[in-house]
Amino acid sequence: MKRAAVLMLCTLAANAFAAQRSDYAQEWPLRLAREDGGAFRVVLSEAMYRAAHDPGLADIEVFNAAGESLPATLLGPEGASAQEWPRQDIAVPWFTLPPDNPNDTDADWNLRAERDDRGRVMRVDATVQDGGGAPVSRDLLLDLSQIKTPLAALRLDWRTDIEPFQNTVVLSGSDDLQHWNRIAEGVVADLRNGEERLRRNRVELSRERSFRYLRIAAVAPATLPAFSAVHAEAAPPPPEPEWRWISIDGQAQRDGEHVFYRYRVDARIPARQLDVRANAGNSVASWTVLSRDDAQRPWVTRAGPWTGYRVASGDSVESSTPQPLTASVRDRDWRVDAVPPPNAPPVLVLGYRPEVLVFLAQGEGPYTIAAGSANARRRDAPIATLLDALRRRHGADWKPYPALPEAGRLLSGDAALVAAPKPAQPQDWRSLLLWIVLVAGTLLVVAMALRLLGAQKNGSS
Repeated sequence: MKRAAVLMLCTLAANAFAAQRSDYAQEWPLRLAREDGGAFRVVLSEAMYRAAHDPGLADIEVFNAAGESLPATLLGPEGASAQEWPRQDIAVPWFTLPPDNPNDTDADWNLRAERDDRGRVMRVDATVQDGGGAPVSRDLLLDLSQIKTPLAALRLDWRTDIEPFQNTVVLSGSDDLQHWNRIAEGVVADLRNGEERLRRNRVELSRERSFRYLRIAAVAPATLPAFSAVHAEAAPPPPEPEWRWISIDGQAQRDGEHVFYRYRVDARIPARQLDVRANAGNSVASWTVLSRDDAQRPWVTRAGPWTGYRVASGDSVESSTPQPLTASVRDRDWRVDAVPPPNAPPVLVLGYRPEVLVFLAQGEGPYTIAAGSANARRRDAPIATLLDALRRRHGADWKPYPALPEAGRLLSGDAALVAAPKPAQPQDWRSLLLWIVLVAGTLLVVAMALRLLGAQKNGSS
């Protein structure tokens, strides 16, 4: 009940403050690590930080295929740390292929087809024996065309009552069932020694490229066993970096006799470390780094002064360590003061750990994450409460499934970064009428008082 209530709150929050995809400058399609994951997390990329306009990253939002805004909230970098990834098991439709010489008149054929609840053919088993009753070698065809998740390995299952064997199998991939590419090789085995049993049924797949169809063949003269099922293991997400760094070139500026260096950061990254690197091979200087978000605000010292150095000796290089910051800084405008000033502007290096946007999948995919808007703002849904409930159920290390951004594309571009004009304030006629009544009443009272004074004056005379 609590989880359902939280989901309802998330839905209401999203619908109450829904934005339009066209309000944003760019978007990135998301590839889900698991189609039925429910809750997902997106590690923000540098491109998203560069597209963001709002200092608090409120202009980053997730949409479904219908353009509906999804419940989402921004979490700190701890939401992106690695975790033990549960293996997702996917049933694979498979078919046994006829032998290379199907015109053998002495062969005995037995065909059997299996269909799912919707009538789709899921398996065709073609049992073929030669004239003497011996099994004929057959290849296996796997249909991966409906599987959108990247795969790491195949698991082949066979009957338990077969004779012990050890065979080498070759995997070939194709997108059209005509042109085949050899992609992997493995060993399958089922060996016994008394009550001991050694069973090897897992064949790893190459991640360089995925194919719509796979073909499994035994290396002659061996034959494949009689399979009972084929499953695929979804590939785990790629490791997520702990720290990322961006380097910014500066320009020298002069304030009287004082020379300093200015830098413009075009990404709303949450900088937590910084370093200054002189362009000279060996260098030493006292650095002080300041920042502000725009020219209307005062400079704030972020680090220093500290002594930064770089000394190369032979094949080794000794250098000072980056300076930690007490809090995340998203400022655009940065400044470096140096004593003594270097001959050329040094490079400012900012380090950060990427944040995570967690969202609930609603409606049909594909889902996209959009960023960059002067007008649209995400209203964070109470997803943190839901995540706490799920962690209590699944363990403290549980995290939502990854949603991996693909190549970005433009939506409204720079037009989304132009603030819409504020609507004219409607005239408050009730206040104006009230003032008119008050002024008229005041004038009436004054007129009556003057008449009374005039009457008294005339009577006394």
